[in-house]
Amino acid sequence: MKEQKSASPLGVGLITIITVLLVLTLSIFSALTLSTARADLSLSQINADTVTAYYAADREAAALYAAFAAGTERELLREIPLQNEQTLSLHLLREEDGSITVLAWDVTPAAPDDSAIDDAPDLWDGGDLS
Repeated sequence: MKEQKSASPLGVGLITIITVLLVLTLSIFSALTLSTARADLSLSQINADTVTAYYAADREAAALYAAFAAGTERELLREIPLQNEQTLSLHLLREEDGSITVLAWDVTPAAPDDSAIDDAPDLWDGGDLS
């Protein structure tokens, strides 16, 4: 009797190439997923720090409001610093009848310091080049 060799119809080489490409593709997707998860964690931490700082400043503003309501001052104007060059602006005014009007209670960008303005590059203002 003759012995017959059984040959794979697709061949071992093609299956190996497909397996390597599949593993490579899954490795790339896992690396991208890890990178996205780290970026999301970083953004979430920044958001949590910002919200915590805002509510701490808001708590301080509420205490200032209560002290102003109990006092006799005519006007209260305060800037409570937050993170990332922002401030919580608080402007209260006592009316003639004793009621308190809130003129400002919002987050505003802090004024830039002079060193940040001095370090700005000289840009072309559209004038003569000579």
